[in-house]
Amino acid sequence: MLCGIVDMGSNSIRLCVYRCENGKFSQIINKKIMAGLAGYVKKGKLTSQGIEKACLALEEFQEILKGFQVDQTGIFATASLRNISNQDEVVNSIRRVTGILPEIISGQEEARLDFLGATHFYPMERGLMVDIGGGSTELVWFVKNGPKEMISLPMGSLSLYTRFAEGLIPTEKEQGKMRKFVRQALEEIEWEVRKGDCELACGIGGTMRMELQLAQELLGASKTKRTFTAEDADKLWEIAASPDPAQSKQAYRILPERMFSMVPGMILVQEIAKRFGSRSFYVSQAGVREGYLIDRFLNTGKF
Repeated sequence: MLCGIVDMGSNSIRLCVYRCENGKFSQIINKKIMAGLAGYVKKGKLTSQGIEKACLALEEFQEILKGFQVDQTGIFATASLRNISNQDEVVNSIRRVTGILPEIISGQEEARLDFLGATHFYPMERGLMVDIGGGSTELVWFVKNGPKEMISLPMGSLSLYTRFAEGLIPTEKEQGKMRKFVRQALEEIEWEVRKGDCELACGIGGTMRMELQLAQELLGASKTKRTFTAEDADKLWEIAASPDPAQSKQAYRILPERMFSMVPGMILVQEIAKRFGSRSFYVSQAGVREGYLIDRFLNTGKF
């Protein structure tokens, strides 16, 4: 059986096709379009240009899905459509143009599916799961029996950029505003996390993959262990946020498509590490899409 999953995120819209047999699955296609929907939100509403971007991406993916003759398809949206005030208008426009009615999942549901997907291939006894997207950040504090606390915060790498930055790279002052905003949001989380509970964090999403790739390319991190440290994250921020173009270009040359969201995403990683005492991050290859597949189509989810 072939299953197609389309994830309408705030930064990218991604299509994955999986071959599923006997409750197990393997990915055969992974294609993304950097639609940057969060950048098209004005005064809380997704603009007509943003709607057009979403429709064009979905139409392109429809053709791929038809070509592969998938047996089941799931199309869902996260913060990209969850956090806008003209949600009904946008959904109706998408349905009128493409015939698609995307499922809009709540922040809490996104966190649950994140955890299902992230721990499917990499079981952990305890720690923190972190999903930094373009428009939201999901956190799950878990122990060996499963999630202990879950939360979705309406801030992500691209939405922070849109809210606080004016130029290509956020200025020192703009970064200070971002950091203060993030820190205040994290301080309001009233979890009774003990020292050492979240030393190891499981990271998913584009920002975490970005950090891993940059750590491998610029800092010599292992290309087989899929881990980077909080210290690595600090060093990468110093490079990307440097006022010296010769320094910052090292990062942007590797991931030019992350130019707008790179520094805000790094600030989120740094502040989360400080708030929860996370010293290292394992970057999972699976996340919300795999969680959605497991939960909706394979029916093997536990939580």
